[in-house]
Amino acid sequence: MRQQQTRTPSNNCIYPQKTFPPLACIYGLLLCFLLVAAPSPARADGGAPNLAYVAGSAAGISVIDVAQKAVSRTIAVKSDPHTVLLSPDGRYLYVTQPQLGQVMILAAGTGNTICTAALPGQPQFLALDVNSSSLYVGGSGSDRVTDLDTGNCKSRRVFQAPAPIAGVALALAQINLADGQDTQLWATTTHGIAIFNAQNGKSLRYISLQDEPRALAIPPGRTAYITTRQGNIIAIDTNSYQNTNVITGGSYGPMDFDESTGEVYVPDALHDQLDVLSPVVVGYKHPHEPERTWSFASAPQSVAITNDGQLGFVALAGGQVAMLDLPGKQTVINLHVGGAPRFIITGLYPPLAPLNPQEATLSGILITIGADALLAVMLIAPTVYFLYRRFGRGRKQAWEKPAQ
Repeated sequence: MRQQQTRTPSNNCIYPQKTFPPLACIYGLLLCFLLVAAPSPARADGGAPNLAYVAGSAAGISVIDVAQKAVSRTIAVKSDPHTVLLSPDGRYLYVTQPQLGQVMILAAGTGNTICTAALPGQPQFLALDVNSSSLYVGGSGSDRVTDLDTGNCKSRRVFQAPAPIAGVALALAQINLADGQDTQLWATTTHGIAIFNAQNGKSLRYISLQDEPRALAIPPGRTAYITTRQGNIIAIDTNSYQNTNVITGGSYGPMDFDESTGEVYVPDALHDQLDVLSPVVVGYKHPHEPERTWSFASAPQSVAITNDGQLGFVALAGGQVAMLDLPGKQTVINLHVGGAPRFIITGLYPPLAPLNPQEATLSGILITIGADALLAVMLIAPTVYFLYRRFGRGRKQAWEKPAQ
């Protein structure tokens, strides 16, 4: 049965069995406006991403708005950015610049530089550990991987490999490794794969391979995937280190994966297609690969799969980026970014509330000031009204009482 409402005069708020004075109405409206105007908190829980960052475009880094299906802005970067990663909250961009021999951290909202680190060996490859605030950096001109502090770009530790670096990735504790093991840093070199304890820097193992490994990806599970210069993709068990050949005959670039299905997406520049691999468990029979393919008019260079598994972004030769509807198995749109796009990462809108001056934007400052002003009004108005009701109204009635 619906509860009856008591109608009150038009200058009051209506609520079941209660009436509120006009000031309380204003207070409620201010609260609603504040909740709408205040920036929603960034999520790092695998929610649908809002943006895609493309490194190597004509402007340096192009930013694609996923909802608008358009390039929303660009970030000018000196020299040629190679790999770009994003903090889980969308606040910071981590960018390698091999030609300048440095790594830089940018405020994603403004493009301003937070800090830089000069490193030897043409730093190109990145892996991010959010639990330890570590950014692992390697390059083809050096046999070292450097652990940088994501807060200040300072070097924490150097991992010494036996040969120049061709790719880096993390095998995570309790996700990729057996119970009791610490997170591991995997680095492909010109002769094999060097594996380190990421916490103490200790060398754990070196896996020699006949082929020359290149790109490296480790999705959730116990399998790492490695592309080779000879045109193969190898799967390696992250615990037993056994390996098996998965597919051959292509020219494979940096991979990405669907976290929910375990499928691995691999650009094949030789055949102008994107190969989708079914999850492989080393030691067991696996299906014919690839599971399916996507064809393009030009060679794919890199791929990014959103955390929710709904969209894919493929950097193509000729300055194009293809946006894919993965469940629908169709291309949504092709966007022109120019240059030679070589790496893509997806993530959330940057938070409006800055932690340092480099992150501040004019719109963010104005919204923050407006929200603070509304909050102040909301806190002060009830107090003023209470004092008026408690003291001011009684004095007014006393003044208006006719003298006896």
